[in-house]
Amino acid sequence: MSLDAETIAFYNKEAPSYTKQYKDVAESERFQTFANRIRNGGDVLDLGCGAGNAARGFHAMGFQVTAFDGSEAMLEQIRKIAEITTICADFDALDLLDAFDGIWANFCLQHVPRADFPQVLDRVTNALRPDGWLLIGIHEGTETRRDKLGRLYCHHTEVDLRKALEQRGLHVHSVVFADSTGYDGTPFTGMTMVAQKLG
Repeated sequence: MSLDAETIAFYNKEAPSYTKQYKDVAESERFQTFANRIRNGGDVLDLGCGAGNAARGFHAMGFQVTAFDGSEAMLEQIRKIAEITTICADFDALDLLDAFDGIWANFCLQHVPRADFPQVLDRVTNALRPDGWLLIGIHEGTETRRDKLGRLYCHHTEVDLRKALEQRGLHVHSVVFADSTGYDGTPFTGMTMVAQKLG
């Protein structure tokens, strides 16, 4: 199982307040730049979608959107939009092949236990169509820890993540770093890597 029970328990409990914290994600330049890479009207997966703020943004832009998360309470925040397909499951249940033109995995994969990360990355890659685009936002570094709220974090370095994507047939187009502060008040360096699956 590639979802940590304590992490999911946090998101189920905090869903309403957590939603309000990140409402402007679809207005960011990072989101807009990524969305503009995906073919018009294409199929997009908001992986580890949380309350679906990115999914709402993709939907508003005319994409066919699937929102995938392990927290039922988080998905309840987005189910009012009938056109968005919602899937509540562990990452291990992502068994779709060549299904998406874009996958937005924004700060969700750092919650995957390190030993399970290669298998989950295989599933993400398999779900992406040839020439499709992948964005991974993740905590940069080498440590494995729990934050003050009990959530599991497995950080990844640029070298390791780039190598893992390239081994799976993805070409890395950009890597951006930004210092930020987590929901628990802990500072971290966020890494956003954008890659395209080779056709």
